[in-house]
Amino acid sequence: MILPSWFPARSDGAPGLRLLSREPGSSEDSTEVTAAATTPDAEWLSVNRGGSFAMGTIDRCPRRKYHSLLTVREPGVGEPLNMVAEVEEWFDVGADEEIALHSYDWGSTVEPTGVDYLTRFEPLPRWTYQFAGLTVTRELWLEDDADAVWIRYSIEGLQKPVDLRLRPLIRCRPIHKLTFANSFMNGEIEVEQGDSLRVVMHPYKNVPPLIASMHGASSRFHADGHWYEGVHYEWERARGYDDAEDLFTPGEFRLRLEHDGAFCIRLGTTRATSHEPQVLSSVLAPHRSFVRELEDAADAYLVELDGGRTGVIAGYPWFGEWSRDTLIALPGLCLARDEVGKALDILESLASRLENGLVPNIPQSGDVPSNGEAIDASLLFIRATSLVSKRTRSQRIAPLQEACLDLIESIAAGADSRVRIDAQGFLFVEQGPWALTWMDALVDGHAVTPRQGYAVDLNALWLSGLLSALRWAKKLRPEFIETWSETAKKLSDHFEEKFWLHDQGFLTDTHNGHHGDGKLRPNQLWALVLPGVPIQKERKQRALRAVRDKLLTPVGMRTLSPDDPDYRPFYRGAQTERDRAYHQGTVWPWLLGLYADAVAAVEGSEAAKEEMMPALAALSAHLRTEGCIGQIGEVFDGDAPHRPGGTPAQAWSVSEVLRVAKMAGP
Repeated sequence: MILPSWFPARSDGAPGLRLLSREPGSSEDSTEVTAAATTPDAEWLSVNRGGSFAMGTIDRCPRRKYHSLLTVREPGVGEPLNMVAEVEEWFDVGADEEIALHSYDWGSTVEPTGVDYLTRFEPLPRWTYQFAGLTVTRELWLEDDADAVWIRYSIEGLQKPVDLRLRPLIRCRPIHKLTFANSFMNGEIEVEQGDSLRVVMHPYKNVPPLIASMHGASSRFHADGHWYEGVHYEWERARGYDDAEDLFTPGEFRLRLEHDGAFCIRLGTTRATSHEPQVLSSVLAPHRSFVRELEDAADAYLVELDGGRTGVIAGYPWFGEWSRDTLIALPGLCLARDEVGKALDILESLASRLENGLVPNIPQSGDVPSNGEAIDASLLFIRATSLVSKRTRSQRIAPLQEACLDLIESIAAGADSRVRIDAQGFLFVEQGPWALTWMDALVDGHAVTPRQGYAVDLNALWLSGLLSALRWAKKLRPEFIETWSETAKKLSDHFEEKFWLHDQGFLTDTHNGHHGDGKLRPNQLWALVLPGVPIQKERKQRALRAVRDKLLTPVGMRTLSPDDPDYRPFYRGAQTERDRAYHQGTVWPWLLGLYADAVAAVEGSEAAKEEMMPALAALSAHLRTEGCIGQIGEVFDGDAPHRPGGTPAQAWSVSEVLRVAKMAGP
């Protein structure tokens, strides 16, 4: 499967871009191409090694409060800090005419409309504009080892001098908040002239400074600090959130362009260590395989955080480190890419931050508190350790296996008072206003998808984890075997009896102690693929058929059968409406990994490869043309045409699709 080159807009000059791609299955030498449309509101993403990022739309009209040229992952205080909103370009092309290349939504109108001059976009990201005989190329990247963004301009076609004004607009506010004109903003600047012109700001107390510098061109800075009031964000309004804020500008860099050339502006929390741009990315190479594109996408999520620890960002733009997401993503992000050392780093980092003996859902980060609403995170840690154990003989694995034994004993000791082990060894979640599995949406204090009692995925992970722990305990802790071997046997003897629905022909999602809920959900896939979970082969085949018939879509697995009265076909609207649909039919791409494993286990690896090809083709088109270009989003609508939604760049979506793509082969 071959990914595309990017090509210019239509020859008629109308807004909108086309990319040309080879048909799936064609050779790299083939000259046959097909047109695939993308839209100016598609997003792009650029990140650095520390998880700081820039994100926006192709047409440069911000539609989210998260769109920015620099969001600092770890500013040293509070949540990630959205610092730089935009750098405006104003070209004076003569005859009292100015050309602007950016855009804002003012609520009733969008202006300026720089997209009118956009002729080409490439996901470096790189924009090419043409106007007044000029070709202007704008490239953007983040410095890998510093919280700084570089923007490089290349100018061609100058026939006479042109004046250019570059105006930074800043926010310097927590990532999930909005900011408004206020007296606390410190608009004072320090101008430093050396190898480059630098402007230093200290916008607010206790937040990093912002340093803007020009490289490769002479300029001067004109200070005229003021606020832009009433910038609107269309997608925040659609999601039911406040959608307008104010942006501050300290002034503008003024340049006189007299000949063709290139120069850069850098904005960051530290001074540049070199006058030369520190380029992170390279030009997008044509004809890359889908696997290679997914591997590149995966690099965005593996980050090096404060304290030298390796972590996983669950999704861009609004997620941070989430243990559950990390552990589901780890096989694809690390093991499928032969990054066993990074997998060990991640597990060690999580093991060092247990809370009350368990893996928290969100580990504490700086002064941001943790969140412990995830009993499955501890079970997924055991599963991830088991997978890593099969790939390494490193001495580092034994302490992680020890940690798994401790997790099991902590669960048994009631580390989470809402979870207990019954007489047959099953995990039972007490009824209450909580949601402790990945189906975690709450509305008005009530779980939208109640998974209390006996959840099939929790108990499959629990049984498989117990069996792994018993093997490790032979060397590490022999007394553990005496305590837990009988529990594992009883659980194994009664597992199928507890969850199998004879009439329906699949595994119930939850069981309240008297009967199963009868809902057809994808969580039963864990029981079909995890080692040691005893389901008869014929029953596995029946369950797989039921899942295939009702849950499989071209872009992932539905979370509930469309035949169920609780099924919600669309993921959209305000947060409450979205939460009610989140796990009630909404499609999740990451579940394709479990499904492919189940097909391989039940019907063979060749059957899995063949069945996954249509989904991989659909998701490669998604990666190229919609959402965040070069990434895979969090969810899709349950009903066709399966419109994408949620986080536009999601770690476990990329990682599990990557794992499936590698399973399917070239």
